[in-house]
Parts: sequence; structure tokens; C-alpha cells
Amino acid sequence: MSSFKFQKHVLASSIAMVLSGASASAIAAEEAEVTADNIEVIEVTGIRGSNKKNLNAKRFSNASVDAISAEDIGKFPDKNVAESLQRIPGVTIQRQFGEGAAVSIRGAGQDLTLTTLNGQNVASTGWFVLEPAKRSFNYELLPSELVGDLEVYKSSQADIAEGGIGGTVIVNTRKPLDLDANTIYASVEGSYQSDSEETDPQASAMYSWKNESETMGFLLSGVMQERSLQRQGNEAFWEWGAGPVAFEQERKRSAITGTFQYSPTDNMDFVLNVMDMQMEADNTNYALWLTQADSSWGGVDPSETTWLGQETDADGNITNQGTQVAGPLNVAFYQMRPREATMDSDVVDLTFNYTADDYKIKVQVGSTESTGGTDFEMVLDDGLVPSIAGGTYDFTGGGQTWNLPAGFDMETYDPGTLAMGTGPNFNRTPKTDEESYLQGDVTFNVDLGVITEIKTGLKFAQHETTSRRYEYIQEEGFNNVIATSGIQDGNLDVGSGDYSIKKFDADALKSWAKDSIIGETEDLGSYSHIEEDNYAAYVMATFDGEGFRGNFGVRYAGTDAESIYYVNGEKTSTDADYAEFLPSFNLAMDITDEVIVRVAASRAMARPQYVDMYVNPNVVGANDDLPDNQYWVVGNVGLKPFVADMFDIGVEWYFNDSSLLSATLFMKDVKNFVTFSERKVAADEIDFDLPPEEAANGWTVQEKSNGQDAQIEGLELQYQQDFGNGFGTLINYTYTDTSTDESTYVDGNPFLSDSSKDQYNLTGYYENDSLSVRLSYNWRSEYMIRETGSYGNRLHDDFGSLDLSATYHVTENVDVRIDATNITEEEAKQYGNNNYPTSYSGFTQGFPLYEYEMARRINAGVSVKF
Repeated sequence: MSSFKFQKHVLASSIAMVLSGASASAIAAEEAEVTADNIEVIEVTGIRGSNKKNLNAKRFSNASVDAISAEDIGKFPDKNVAESLQRIPGVTIQRQFGEGAAVSIRGAGQDLTLTTLNGQNVASTGWFVLEPAKRSFNYELLPSELVGDLEVYKSSQADIAEGGIGGTVIVNTRKPLDLDANTIYASVEGSYQSDSEETDPQASAMYSWKNESETMGFLLSGVMQERSLQRQGNEAFWEWGAGPVAFEQERKRSAITGTFQYSPTDNMDFVLNVMDMQMEADNTNYALWLTQADSSWGGVDPSETTWLGQETDADGNITNQGTQVAGPLNVAFYQMRPREATMDSDVVDLTFNYTADDYKIKVQVGSTESTGGTDFEMVLDDGLVPSIAGGTYDFTGGGQTWNLPAGFDMETYDPGTLAMGTGPNFNRTPKTDEESYLQGDVTFNVDLGVITEIKTGLKFAQHETTSRRYEYIQEEGFNNVIATSGIQDGNLDVGSGDYSIKKFDADALKSWAKDSIIGETEDLGSYSHIEEDNYAAYVMATFDGEGFRGNFGVRYAGTDAESIYYVNGEKTSTDADYAEFLPSFNLAMDITDEVIVRVAASRAMARPQYVDMYVNPNVVGANDDLPDNQYWVVGNVGLKPFVADMFDIGVEWYFNDSSLLSATLFMKDVKNFVTFSERKVAADEIDFDLPPEEAANGWTVQEKSNGQDAQIEGLELQYQQDFGNGFGTLINYTYTDTSTDESTYVDGNPFLSDSSKDQYNLTGYYENDSLSVRLSYNWRSEYMIRETGSYGNRLHDDFGSLDLSATYHVTENVDVRIDATNITEEEAKQYGNNNYPTSYSGFTQGFPLYEYEMARRINAGVSVKF
């Protein structure tokens, strides 16, 4: 039996997490020790047991908390952790290539969600070439098999790390002394994806041991996954062209964890966690661009074109030309971008707990490192560029369609040769991210009226992140043109629709290009480097009276930051610092035995993203063959942190021990949103050599700064019930209204990124001794995506996903499971949404910029546990 037990005020039936009304310090996987006769164990299994466990975690917490737990090893509700989180009220997810990758809470945006692993940060670099350096947790990296439970704090309290203005997600892993000795778990699965039509292997295993005296144990686990990923869609870079595109990736993901736990006495505990998570993500973009003939430089009569957003005065004179949505075509342009990419994150964390009669000490020390990015990238362009004059495009129906001229067939078109881009177009862009931390917390048991505990602590962390760019040097005389006759690789489905284009062997092309490399040179203008010292101190009191409980406290958090970069070949730097006091108050009132009213008020802080702090310019679109999309993006290390004043009030009715009806109103006043100003400059005003065809169009300069304040208001409704006959349901709805000044964003829309006004989840399940089935539908309304560079700010259409999970218990030790995600293959559509007249631009309101087919994913397999 573990030497760490849980104190009960009213006992929850949670095994992995019990939040005591008498001790709100039991957060972030902390455990309170009391005598054994104060322990009640309730066995929970299956969907119903897991839901009951989650409900009790919410019920007996001092703060506004939701939880998701795996009712047994390997039985987390979803294969992707982010997709489980979206079933919590107020939580929405952003998908990257069809898989949940980031989380937004209560309309604040993914950049304002803090996710920690066992209470600490996990370094992450990302693998995608366009992925900026951010503080956001990448959920693609974390296999669900490694997770014991999740806690989602929507209200702040002083002993939780700063960073979660929307909310804080705490991912907790398992410990060996909490499991039976010689626990073994293993699973083998096949994963099918409807776009690639490939079935890929997945496997996981875990072994946990402890000695007879339960003073020492270790846990080893590993996960291996492969995934043949595709994504087809249509993209427009207007006013140049659009076309059907495809993205292919061969993804290999692995994670290995080791946990050693030593409890030499009943009141002392050491836990060492070591984790290595790796991903290989080689990928290729394919496109057949179909350029327009009616561009502003094309000389086509405007009467041949249909215009979106055109405005005239009372005399019929055009005051805003609008944007072309139907008209003549010009030329076709085949393009490939083969890449090699990786991401590797490591964690080493040591936690010490000591419990005396009147106090508890916790010390946590560790480091986390990540390397990744794009290790190799090349671009290949059409060697023929055929005319498609006589053809037309038509985007008036809300999507992209083309009527190609006779004699040109997408499916059979072969450019004959491909010309490889050299110099800046032949490169690698590695990234690093690392943090070392030390945290100490002391909790004193006191008898000061209703105050039962006082907790205080200190934390210090050093963080460093880099983004760099190297251009390959090629042997003199290398011929950068290759014939397509020797690299044929069949055809590839592309576009949103029934389109197909020629595919060429990406591996052969990469090998050909690599043979020409004789060295590399670093582009010092792209050198981006941030060093930070982050610190925090807090004090928090927990109170408990007749019919009420809660906590109050204050956290002081600050940062010393330095941005390091090159100017004219000389390394230099710019620094900045800031600090904030963050008070918090949480109150839970037991109106009756079944009804709880919660009130929370706090101030929260989140640091700006690294990509926004890089002082040196980020060059976007300078070498991509698309005209007039060259962006010179300038960051600012002196950006202020996001600061929010937040207030919640809610009522929860637990009408039986496994059912809930609740409503919560929330309000946030958020300051210091990061925005950017935008202006056009000539090519000779920027110290960067553009190709002649792009230099004629010059640059768009975007400069980061702190923008206006924003307000978030909303309502969460939740209903959960186990009907007692094997059936049950979970239903929730969230309404979120955000507002800000129109000048906060260059698109002029006075509402926040990643925020949907409406979001709901409908889940029904059935369970008996041998079978459990769950069907869920999660939907969110439209929301803004905002990015610097050519992809820009656009409106993502509403999106819903229907998911199924079913498990059959063959024996007590053997399960067969099937999971299906996005069963209906819902498409993702994104539109221009500038809130002001825009001519000749795809960002005109209602213009169909991007549309992607989203795959159905099916996992089926068998697991054993002893």
C-alpha cells in the first residue's frame, strides 16, 4: 500500500485524485497523508466508474475543476488527449492535419492555455516548417496510454503555475506504488485512415513492480505508433492563383517512460520520472496551381470577371473593386516540397515529499529539452508551365472549382522536368527548446479560526529557445533540373473534390538533391534566440467552515527576457522584464447536501509567445514562387504579458452520486493582446535580396506590439446522468462572447482568435459486464484563425466530429476495442473575413480561401492486463 493517502472531508470515490474540502492544497497531483482509518476505497470500473470518479473530483474541489481519468491502464477515453479534453464544457481544440494538437478554454485562445505534465512545463519544438515557436503544449506528442488523469482548472489559485488565462490543464502520469506489484499491460492495434487508405501498426506496453513492503517500485512503459497521413484540399493565394493541393506524411511516434518511487518511511517519498518522446514526420506538399488571367497586372477586361464585395456609389461609379471570384485562367504550375522533420522531447523530474505532524514539504527539480523542426527542405517547380487559356475558375458557390480547357487534363499532366530551387529554397530550419526548474512548497496545518492550512512556495525556471536557418551549399556546376521520366510514382488524390495529379518519387528527389551538398551556411538574419529567467512566489490560505470551504492567496510572478540576434553579422541582444501580483479567491458553499454554489475571482498572467518576442525579422514568402506575398515580420521582446481579471459564479446540483446539473457564468477582462501593424514598403527599403520577379512587388512589413484590451463573457451548462440500467449521458453547452477594439487585429474584427460563440458536446453510452459503447458528437461554431505571413487571418467555418468507442471484455484480462474519429468525414473550410473593403485579395469577406477534406480514423486492437 502506498505510504501517501488522502485526507477526507467528504470522501470522493476517486482513486487517482481526491480533492479534499479540508485541504485545497491537494492539487497538481499532490497527495495529503492521514491515518488509515480515514480511508474509504470505492472500486470503480468502466465508463460509469470513470465518469463517477471525474464527477467527484469536481464536486469536492475548492476551485472550478473538471477532470478526465482513465478508469484502468490503457483505457483513456480517446487515443488523442486533446480530443478527450474537447468533451469538457468550455474547451475547444484546434486540429493539425486532422489530429487534435492544441486546446482553447473559455474563448481565450490556445496561446492562453497552460498545460503541464505533473505540474511542470514540457519542452516542445514542433516539426512543421510553418509552425512558430510558442509556449503551447503539443498534444500530438503525448500518447494517451501514458496518462493517468487530467485536471482542468478554469479558475486560478495561488499555488498553480501562471500562464492559464483561459485555464490550466494538468496531465498526471502513474506511479508504481499506486499499482499492484507485477502489473503488466500490453496492446496491439491497427489504425486505418480513410484518406491514405493505409492501415498502420500501434503498440504499447507497461510493467510496474514494487517490493513486498511497498517502499520501492518502478514502472516502465513504451508506446510505438506509425501513421500514413494524407490531407487533400484547395488553397488560394489571391490574386495569383489557387489549386488542388495534398499533404503526405509518414509519421513515426514513440514514447518511453520510466518512474522510480522510493518511500523509506511512511512520511517520506521520492519519485523520479524520466520520459523520452520522439516523432519522425517526413512530409511532402504537392500542388497544381492554376493561376488567374484577370489579375490587376493581367490586363483582362473587368467585365469578364465576377466580383465579390464590389461597391458603387449612387451614380454607379465603383468605389471598391472587390475581389475576383469567377473569371479566366492563365497558366498551370506543378509544385512539390519534400521535407524531413523530427521532434524529440525529454523530461527528467525528481519530486521529494515529506509529511510531518503539522507541515508538508514538496521539492521538485528537473529539466526538459526538445530538438526538432525541419531537418531538410527542397522545392521543385514545374519545368513546362503550360498555358490553360480558355479555361475558367468559379468560386461563387463557396468553394473552388475549375473548368479547364480541352487538351489539358489534371490527371495526366506531366511537366516533363522539375527545376529544383537552390540557395534560400534549399535549407534546413532546426529548433531547440529547453527549461530547467526548481520549485519548493511548504504546507502548514494551522488552527486559525476557519483557516486550516497555509501554503507557500517558490519557483525558479531558466528557459531558452532558438530557431535557426541554414542554406545548403551545392557543388559547382550542379544541374538543378531533373527529368520526370525516371521518377514516376503513380498518381495522387488532391483537392477538395475528385481530383488527381501526377506524383513523383520524393525519396529519389531528396537523394538526388542531397548528393549535391558540399556544405552549409547559416542565414544569420534568421537567427532567433530567447533566454528567460522566470520566477514566482506565493502564499495561499485554505479555509473550511460549516457549509463552506475555499482558498485565497496571492502569487507574484515575473520574467527577465533577452532576445539575441544578429545585425550586420554582429551578435547583439535586447532585453526586457516585467512582474505581476496575481491575487485569487475561491469559495464553495454547500447550500444543501446536493447543491453547491461556487464563486471565484482572480487575476491571471500569461507570457507572450516566443515567436512574437524575436526581435530579428522573420522572413515569410520570399522564395515560394507566389508574387506579392513577401512579409517582413518584426517581433518585440518588450511585449507585456497578457493579464486578465476573472470572475466566475456557478451552481452545481448533484441529484445523485453519479449525476450532475450545473450552470456557470464566467467573465474575463484581458489586457495586452499582441497585435501587429502592417504597411507596404519597396524592396530597396529591406536588406534582403528578392528574386527579380518578387522584388517588383516589394514587402509587407508587420510589426508586433501590444494591442487593446478584450472582454470575454460566457455561460457553461452541463448535464450528466447514469440512468442505472447501463445507459448514461453527458451533455454540455458553452456560449462565449468576446469583444475587443477593431484595431486589435489587422482584419478589423472585434473578437478574439480561436473563440467560437457556441460549442456543445452530446455523449451517450451503454455498458454492461462484457460490453461498453460510447457515441459522442462535438460541435463548435465558426472562429477566427490568425497568423502572420501569407496564410493570414481567416474565418474557420463551424466544425463537428462524430466519434465512437466500443470495448468488448473477452475475459477478465483481455479486451477488444474499436475507436472511430470523425465518422462523417466533416470538411474544414476557411474563408476571408476582413471587416473592411478589400480589393484583389483572398481576405475579402466570404472568399473561399482554404478547404480541406478531413479523414475518418479507425483504430481496432486487443489489449491484455495482468
